[in-house]
Amino acid sequence: MTELTGRIVTANGLVEGCLQFDQSIVSINEIASSDQRIILPGMIDCHVHGGGGGDVMDGLPGIRSLGRTHAQFGLTGFLATTVTADYASIERVLDAATQVMDHREPTDARCLGVHLEGPYLSDGKLGAQPPSTRLVDPMEAEAWFQHGCVKVMTYAPERDPDNVLPEIARAHGVKLQIGHSGCDYHQASELFGCGCGVTHLFNAMSGLHHRDPGVAFAALSTAEYAEIICDDVHVTEPAFQLARGRIPQLYSVTDSTSAAGMPDGEYQLGTHEVYKKNEAVTLRDGTLAGSAATADLVVKTLRKFGLDWVEIGLMTSTRPANWLGLDNVGQIEPGALADLVTYRDGELESVWIGGSKVF
Repeated sequence: MTELTGRIVTANGLVEGCLQFDQSIVSINEIASSDQRIILPGMIDCHVHGGGGGDVMDGLPGIRSLGRTHAQFGLTGFLATTVTADYASIERVLDAATQVMDHREPTDARCLGVHLEGPYLSDGKLGAQPPSTRLVDPMEAEAWFQHGCVKVMTYAPERDPDNVLPEIARAHGVKLQIGHSGCDYHQASELFGCGCGVTHLFNAMSGLHHRDPGVAFAALSTAEYAEIICDDVHVTEPAFQLARGRIPQLYSVTDSTSAAGMPDGEYQLGTHEVYKKNEAVTLRDGTLAGSAATADLVVKTLRKFGLDWVEIGLMTSTRPANWLGLDNVGQIEPGALADLVTYRDGELESVWIGGSKVF
């Protein structure tokens, strides 16, 4: 049995006390303590492409590298996120992710499934996505969903002219998110009203123009869940605060690439070469291409933006777990898995996955 004392972030707020756990959390005991340690549920990242030089599209070694690298910075669970690609390449990722889910290495963050970012995206809103987009193919999507590991899919509604994808996704328990899309306000708003989420809010989508409202406008008006990249590069603080005030279940993602945890230089994102310099990752022409963000940078950004520790726990862990329908992670309460991070003086102190210290 392991014990940690400090200020514990729970669903009911900060509790000053002692946390007892083995693989799962056993008890939370309120006791007076002068320990200024902050104990948070570990970060769950629903949108991450790589880390430590490894890319999800590399298959098994790329996903392993992602899980091992990001765990050292406070990530405890993630969705291995693809880019637009051909059928066979995506199949390889699904097979590799299933293997990682079934056989986690002790030092790695948990792979909770796959986020298919594409291939049904708008050619006009690709951002850094490879140009392998296409219209929704119901048989193709059905085959991917039947693997059982796909938890989220990002798509552009205009690439689904017969509106067949929502029903297929619903039948397999897959969450749909709108992203890389130029669809209009009314189409997006209707889908958000039916439970669709939002992929990297404000980025690679039709925007906030007062005479031509698009996906971002609809998200701020209608969406319940939305992911937002909290690296202090993709979204400015005023835009973040606008989203924070409008979307009830806003949650953080990194959209991180193979450049995360690595020095400045050239890396891979699917078939694209990308370049890391300082905290930004771009294509050769300067287009943002994911990020190099890690979980601790997300926490620091949210602190900089004025969030308290309880809201940080909601944004980085509880809300993404709820979006995925998971009840054994994303919170600190008896019976939940002991996936935890601790901070002291604003700096990451330790990372625990299944009750074992990995950092």
